[in-house]
Order: sequence, then structure tokens, then C-alpha cells
Amino acid sequence: MPTVKSIAMPFGNLRRRLDQSQLYDWAMRCPIFIFSAAILFGDVNAFHQQILQDPNLIEHLNGGGAIAILTRVSQWVFVALLSVQSLFRFRPIAKSEEFLPRVGALIAICIPSMFMLLARAPPSLGFNVPALLISFVANTMAVFTLCFLGRSLSVMPEARQLVQSGPYGIVRHPLYLCEMLGTLAVFLQYRSLPALALLLLAFALQLKRAQWEEEVLARTFAGFAAYRLQTAFLIPRKPSRFLASFLVGRDARRRFALVLLSMFALLALIASAPLWLIVKLNR
Repeated sequence: MPTVKSIAMPFGNLRRRLDQSQLYDWAMRCPIFIFSAAILFGDVNAFHQQILQDPNLIEHLNGGGAIAILTRVSQWVFVALLSVQSLFRFRPIAKSEEFLPRVGALIAICIPSMFMLLARAPPSLGFNVPALLISFVANTMAVFTLCFLGRSLSVMPEARQLVQSGPYGIVRHPLYLCEMLGTLAVFLQYRSLPALALLLLAFALQLKRAQWEEEVLARTFAGFAAYRLQTAFLIPRKPSRFLASFLVGRDARRRFALVLLSMFALLALIASAPLWLIVKLNR
């Protein structure tokens, strides 16, 4: 009489073959992008409708209103960055076989988009200025970190390459640190109990996501144990040394300047869209 294990074995083999297929790899890149893009489009459209219904929001714009718009735009940039970064990664050479690490990682990367389903708190300079500054720093650091990580980026716990250059020479998960800072900046725009619950869930999942990823890296790369002893998990032991790691070498400094200018230009370009809309409406 066949056992449960013998019956389940063909299905397990089928799942492993599916995991290793190129079709599955590409399919797993799309859900985050589609989910985040749909919510992002809804928030941008809601802001567009708000301006159409009350053009005074832009026509009589003051400093506080401008900061509020830039803060909202910075959230859009952060969510867009999270949604597109997974589309251009290499295929993994190893990955977690467990269900929970995969689902947990997907939820963690989608939480910043989920904030847009909540009601925003009233505009406040006391919260919007820190949110804008934190978001700008987090976005800039994330983009620059991706320059070092390249296409070795992972969403689910997977292994592609063991990157140890730049900020990865100081902290093992600098990108997750940037994502947590970006999520904190998003929370400051909402400031409610549901938003706090999302923030705490995001932080908890990011920590677990890093631990799950390290389990895969440890069994894939022989040098990971030594690398782990030399670096901090998430918070740099010497923040000044961590920040300096972004600027080691002429190429790194040139790249950092380019990223910084690009972030300023992107914020200015997107934030100018409401002004363009008002000019169009007044013609």
C-alpha cells in the first residue's frame, strides 16, 4: 500500500522543478509590481481629483502646503522604487524552501503601499518636514545601495552573490535598513493606530526577512560565516564609517553625486505636475 510520503513525492519534485523554471522566476517578479502600481495609481489619481475639485490647494500654495506635496511625492518615489527593483534581478542559485519566509517577504515589501489605503493625517509641518528628510535620505541611500548590490537583489530569501563592497562591508542588510527608514517616513504622514500596526508589522517582517535570507546565504556561500563576524546585522556600529562607505573611491563619489542629483530632479519633476495641471485648467 503506498504511503503518504510516496504519494506526495511526485508533487514535491514537480514543485522543485517549477521553482527552478524561468517562467516561475519571472512570474514571482510581477505580483509586487502589479499590486504596488495599482495602489500607487489610485493615490496619484485621488490627489489629482482633489486638486481638480479645489484648485486653491495649488493656487494659494504656502510653505506648509509645498512640504505636504513633496512629502506625498517622496512616498510615491519610495513605493515605486520598491515595486520596480525586483524586476531586474538575477535568477537565484539557492532559495528558501519554506512557505512562511516567502509569504512574509512579499508582505513586507508590499506594506508601504498598504498605507495608501488608509486616511492621511492632517498636514503638519512638525511631522511632514521630518518625513520628507527621512524619506529623501532613505530613497537616496537605497538607490545607491542598489548600485553596489546590482542584480543580486532578493525579495524572497534567496542567494545570488555574496556582496561585500560599499555599505555591505559595514552592514549585512543596508537595503533593509533603508526600507525601514522609508516606511517610518510614510508612517509620519498617517499617524493612526492602523498605520502604527502596519509600521510595527513592517519592522518585524523586515527583521525576520533578513534572518531568513541569512539562513540561505550561510548554506550557499562558504565565506558567509567569516563575513557575518566582521559586519553588523542591521545597525552600523559606527554610523560615520557606514556613511563613508558610500564614498570610497572616485567612481563611488561620482555615482553618489549622480544619484543625489537624480533624486532632487525626480522630486522636482513629480512635484511640478500639480502646477502644470493648474496652468492647464486656467487656460
